[in-house]
Amino acid sequence: MDIPGPLAALLAWGLPGIAVIALAEKLIPAVPSYVLYVFLGMTAVSGGGALVTTILAATLGSSLGALAWYGLGRALGERRTEAAVERWGRWVFLPPQRYRHLAGLYRRNHFVATLLGQITPVVRIYLPLPAGVLGLALAPFTLAIVLGNLAWDAALLGIGYALRGSGGDPLKVGLAVVGGLLLAETLAVLALRWRARRGRPA
Repeated sequence: MDIPGPLAALLAWGLPGIAVIALAEKLIPAVPSYVLYVFLGMTAVSGGGALVTTILAATLGSSLGALAWYGLGRALGERRTEAAVERWGRWVFLPPQRYRHLAGLYRRNHFVATLLGQITPVVRIYLPLPAGVLGLALAPFTLAIVLGNLAWDAALLGIGYALRGSGGDPLKVGLAVVGGLLLAETLAVLALRWRARRGRPA
């Protein structure tokens, strides 16, 4: 399986290159992470030890990207961020209604919303933006970001590593993975709602 030229050039840097790739994936949402990381796991990880260090490097890059979005939201503030989303959001897969939905996720538990957001496609990229606008406490936000990215990157890179040499299409594998994740998250949300309803007084 051939590695595209720019990706191969970054991979030649070793672990710093992996971190840069993960950072770019968070800042430039051109290639879905569930395709990118499965592809890297299938092509660029040579052994179990390398898998662990690759996961850590990817987690570092992803977390730095999330903190960059947080910093942008904090610097711009509410009005300028909303104006930027209205004007430019549709060009980066962030229409205004999606941004408002992401901001609404923080109405309850900030830590849980951030953590789950990092293992949810698309949401994982932009959720830190409204977090910065709202000025969430940086320490728990960063911890949730790191844990969420660690889980996401480890799962996708691990799947790719397990499938190396299988000849499978990374795109199809990645789509299957994200489908499974979305199904699991949907079932978890439904279970939590069902439990909450049972706990309400009659």
